[in-house]
Amino acid sequence: MKGQGVRVLLAAYAGALAILGAGAVVGGVLLYDASGPSDAAEAAADEHTYNFATWELQHFPHKWVYWLRHLSSGHSGDEQEQSIHRYFQLTDEIAGLTQERTDPERLAASEAERAGLRADVEHTIEGRITGILEDQGLAMRPPLFGDLGLIFPPVDFELDAPPRVLAISPRDRIELDRSFALEPGLNVEAVSAIERQAESANRGEQGVSALVVGLGGIATYPSIVSGDDSYSQMIDTAFHEWTHQYLVFFPLGRSYFSGGETRTLNESVAQVSGHELARLYFQKYPAVQQSSVSPQPGFDITGEMRALRREVESLLSEQKVTDAEALMATKRDEFAAKGYYIRRLNQAYFAFHGSYADSPASIDPIGPELQLLLVQSGSPGSFLRAAAGVTTRSELESLLGQ
Repeated sequence: MKGQGVRVLLAAYAGALAILGAGAVVGGVLLYDASGPSDAAEAAADEHTYNFATWELQHFPHKWVYWLRHLSSGHSGDEQEQSIHRYFQLTDEIAGLTQERTDPERLAASEAERAGLRADVEHTIEGRITGILEDQGLAMRPPLFGDLGLIFPPVDFELDAPPRVLAISPRDRIELDRSFALEPGLNVEAVSAIERQAESANRGEQGVSALVVGLGGIATYPSIVSGDDSYSQMIDTAFHEWTHQYLVFFPLGRSYFSGGETRTLNESVAQVSGHELARLYFQKYPAVQQSSVSPQPGFDITGEMRALRREVESLLSEQKVTDAEALMATKRDEFAAKGYYIRRLNQAYFAFHGSYADSPASIDPIGPELQLLLVQSGSPGSFLRAAAGVTTRSELESLLGQ
C-alpha cells in the first residue's frame, strides 16, 4: 500500500474512533438520561448522575498512550499469564478484605498492587480477544483497503467501576419505562434512599417501581468492564460490550433506541455472543481458580424465576398489584434460602433483566430463537454476522425459516 493510502486509512481510522467515543457519550445520555429533575424519579437520579463525557475524556487516550510507551518492550507469554493470575488473585483478596474491614493497610496495599497490573492485564486480554474475533471471521474490510482485515472497533476496555442504573417500571405492569445512569460506589443506604425517592413519583394511578441495578459493564468507548468481577465473568462482559460496539455499524445496533423488541434483540444477541466467544477464549487460554459461593444444588433458579414472572404478570393483568408484590417478596426470601440472594425483587427487576432474553427473569421467546440461530449458524462469528441484520422478531423468524 502506498504511503498516501496508508495516511488516508489511518486518518479515517482515527476519525472513526473519535466518532465512536463521541457517540458513546451521546448514546449513554440518550439511554440513561437524567438531564434535569422533572419528577421524583429524575430528581433521585439527578443528584447521583454519572458523567459519561468526563469518563470518556479521562479514558479514551489510555490504550494509545500505553501502546506508544511500550513500542519497544513487551512481556513474554508466561509473564502475561502471571500478571493475569495475580490480578484476579488480588481481586479475590480485595473482596475478602473489604468485607472483613479489619486490615485497611493490607487492603490499600492490595489495591495499589492490582492497580499497577491493570494496564498490562488490559493490554494482554485485548490482544487475546482480538485473536478470537479474527478466528471467527469478524474482521472488517474497509472500502479500497479490502486486503486489510481489521477488527473494528479495536478491542479496548478499561477495568473500572461501571455506573449503576436506576430502573423504573410502572407498578401495574412490567415495562422498562425509564433508566438513569448513577455514579458507582453508592452504599446500600444511599441506594435505598434513591429507590424510595423515585417511588414517590406520581406517574399513573398505581405509581412506579424502582430498582438500582449494578452493571458488569457498559459499551462506552473504551468499554467499561468491572474490575471486581471474576476472570470468567470479566471476559464474558468484554466480549458482550464489544459486540454492542460492533453492532453499531449494522441495522440491529443502529436501531437500539427504537426500544422494546429491538432493544431486547440487541441485548440478547450481545449476551449470546459474549457467552459463546468467552467459551472459545477459555478453550485457548487457562482460567484462574477463584473463590465463589455455590448455590444449593438441585434448585432450578431459571425455572423458578420464569414461573414467578408468569404468576406476577397474571396478577398484574387482574390489577392485583399488592398481591403480586407480596408474592415477589415471599419468593425473594425463598430464593435467598437456596443460595440466590436478590436484594430487591420487584416489577423494575423483571423489567430491567427481562431485556436479556436468555436471563432467568425473561420469558421472551426471542431467547430460544437466538439459541436456534446459533445452532444453525455453526459458530459464534457466523451467528453474530447473521443477527446483525435483524431488527425485529419477525425478521428473526424469517431468518430461521419459521
